[in-house]
Amino acid sequence: MINVIAETDKDSQIYPLLSARNEFLNNFDSKYEVSKSNLLNLEFTDKISGEKFKLVWDGELKVTIDTFIDLGTAFIIAMVLIFFLMVVYYKSFAISGGIVLSSFVSIIGVIFAHIIMDLITTDTFYLTATSLIGFIGLIGINSRNSTLIIDFTKQLVQEKGLTINEAIAKATATRSKPIILTVLTMVFASSLLATDAVFGGLGVALIGGTLISYVVSMFFVPVIIRNQIRKIL
Repeated sequence: MINVIAETDKDSQIYPLLSARNEFLNNFDSKYEVSKSNLLNLEFTDKISGEKFKLVWDGELKVTIDTFIDLGTAFIIAMVLIFFLMVVYYKSFAISGGIVLSSFVSIIGVIFAHIIMDLITTDTFYLTATSLIGFIGLIGINSRNSTLIIDFTKQLVQEKGLTINEAIAKATATRSKPIILTVLTMVFASSLLATDAVFGGLGVALIGGTLISYVVSMFFVPVIIRNQIRKIL
């Protein structure tokens, strides 16, 4: 085992790691079969002798993985806290569960966004620690969208005397414009981060998750509250 220690100056350590790995991938293929292992790690197989070598990055990468675990825990805690906050506010486990579930569904958009980035970029675009920051932010965004529709529906039923179906339809149509403006703002702003090696995960997560959260807020949430809105009126 050989340890190589280095420090970077005025730059995040991830950038030189990516450059170094690209050098290995481009220049070592004549004598070795080079394959990607875990995240930035590489595995070299001598084409003649079959001897194998592993290149393992530590330091910044280990910190990133530890941060990933911590943010994953924070994500779960945020989901639980928002659920209980909604229970206190609406006094309904069903509606609160629907709001949290709709927020969780937005993760599908995050996963698909990362898969698409993997297809259109030259390098594998992994879920990163900053992607989880995007997860946590999306919980708040989607919960707010759902709350706007539910509260406006309640107001229309109580003050305007509309039926539940009419109130849901009008609330969804009315709130769709400000919600889509928020979505477009998030998408265009996050696109500036999408190709960055450090914050790209955050940008991609916000783009994919925000787009799916709009669909969820417009179609999934109204279906959930239709049968539960009477309980909170």
